[in-house]
Amino acid sequence: MRERLEKRRRELSRKMRNRKLFWSFIICALIIVGSLAHLGFNSDFTRIKEDFTSKVAPEKILPTLQKPTTIMLMGVDERKDDVGRSDTLMVLQLSKDKASLLTIPRDTLVYIDRHGYQKINAAYAHGGAKLARKTVEEFLGIDIDRYVMINKSRFAEIIDAMGGVDIYVERDMHYEDPWDDDGGLYIDLKQGIQHLDGQTAIEFVRFRDAEGDVGRVRRQQAFMKACADRLSEPSMLIKIPELLSVAVDAVDTDLTSTEMLAAAGSLKNAEASGNIKTGVVPGWLQYIDEVSYLIPNAERLGSVMKNHLGFDDANKKHFEKLADEYTPGNDADYYDVNPNPEKDLRLLDYLHRRDLDLSDNKL
Repeated sequence: MRERLEKRRRELSRKMRNRKLFWSFIICALIIVGSLAHLGFNSDFTRIKEDFTSKVAPEKILPTLQKPTTIMLMGVDERKDDVGRSDTLMVLQLSKDKASLLTIPRDTLVYIDRHGYQKINAAYAHGGAKLARKTVEEFLGIDIDRYVMINKSRFAEIIDAMGGVDIYVERDMHYEDPWDDDGGLYIDLKQGIQHLDGQTAIEFVRFRDAEGDVGRVRRQQAFMKACADRLSEPSMLIKIPELLSVAVDAVDTDLTSTEMLAAAGSLKNAEASGNIKTGVVPGWLQYIDEVSYLIPNAERLGSVMKNHLGFDDANKKHFEKLADEYTPGNDADYYDVNPNPEKDLRLLDYLHRRDLDLSDNKL
């Protein structure tokens, strides 16, 4: 059992790498789709160029969201003759210059209306974005204002349509994982300024080294900045038709063009000011009838959402009630990668008192 849980932890760790890739994709997609859709693209290239220059040129300030908006983000792996499942599921709360992102692992056990307790990624398979939205709302006890659904297989096409991005690769990066879910992951990047196309961009943001999340976050931020710099170049004007074609096929959303542009502005402000916080649903990894699940730690989840991520509508009573639904088995293994300021404060208090005691003993 212990070996199986250890294997499951490694699998979950590998899957969690996708959230960093998806976070870049969300920012790039919102900037591209929001900015370009707002232009009202048609055959009049002169007017398009004037609109682009006046509305999204680097010297202009993008509009921002004036009130907190909660957006459900789904990365759907659609396949032939299969509606797909939401293999990446996040809840993004945006305000004028702040962003909080909660990742819900696809194995999270939740109640799905008319289908009982299942993994949360099954909600989309059973009822599309509508049922996925309802399931997330009932699980977290919050209202979802909008949704963005992205076909994850189109990420490379977005980058290629941009003409790629230039970025400094800080070190040689070599990694092989033939068992990766996407058919194998092979990374081989050399140190120095590199021009990344869609495939090599995927390799750059997914590379994992001894720094773990710290290194990946730093590279992720560098990649987001490189994308923003690329999108603001005047040469991007001639790529508008191709970008529109790829972005429209890759993204499905109920955000209006005005909201998309404001969301892009808020995301850029949050990234520039360092006001981006991320969290993951904590819980217990457990096999039930030979199937792996993440049993949520509901009370801890409420604390993460309220205290760490700043979801003002996170209700303590909802999570206390939700906790009654989940009881991990004796063989469950706890999983929680969120910052824990309450635990840190208790530890600091303990160390402080211990130091005082030691000082008294020296007298």
